[in-house]
Amino acid sequence: MTVSFGVNYAAVIAGAVAAVVIGALYYGALGFGERGSRMLGTAQPRPGPRQLATGLVVGLVNAWVIAVLALNLHAASIGDAILLGILVWLGFGATFKAAQVAFEGRPWGLWGIQAVHDVVVQVVIAAIVTLWR
Repeated sequence: MTVSFGVNYAAVIAGAVAAVVIGALYYGALGFGERGSRMLGTAQPRPGPRQLATGLVVGLVNAWVIAVLALNLHAASIGDAILLGILVWLGFGATFKAAQVAFEGRPWGLWGIQAVHDVVVQVVIAAIVTLWR
C-alpha cells in the first residue's frame, strides 16, 4: 500500500484552530459544558493553558490524519468532506465514546452532547483540509 503524506500543513493548522474554537463556543458560550457537568454532578472545569495546549495538539493530530485520508481517498468536494467527517466520527469517535459511556456508567445524554460536538468538529476539519489543498 502506498500512502501519500503530502498534505497542506496550513490547512491542518487551520483545522486544529477551528476545532479549538468550536470547542470553546460549544462547551463555553453555548453552555453544553455546564450541562455535561450537571449530568456528572461535578463543577464545570475552567480550562487553562494546559487544556488549551492539549486541545491544540489533539486538533493538529486529528486534522493531519483527516488530511492524509482526504488526500489518499481523493476527496475533492464539500460532499466528500462531509462524508469523510461523518465516517471518521462514526468509526472512531462515536463508537469509542459509546463504549466508554457503557463501561464507565456515564449518562447517555453526555454521550449525546459530546457526539454533536465531535461530529461537527470532524466535518469542519474535513471540509478545511479537503477543500484547501
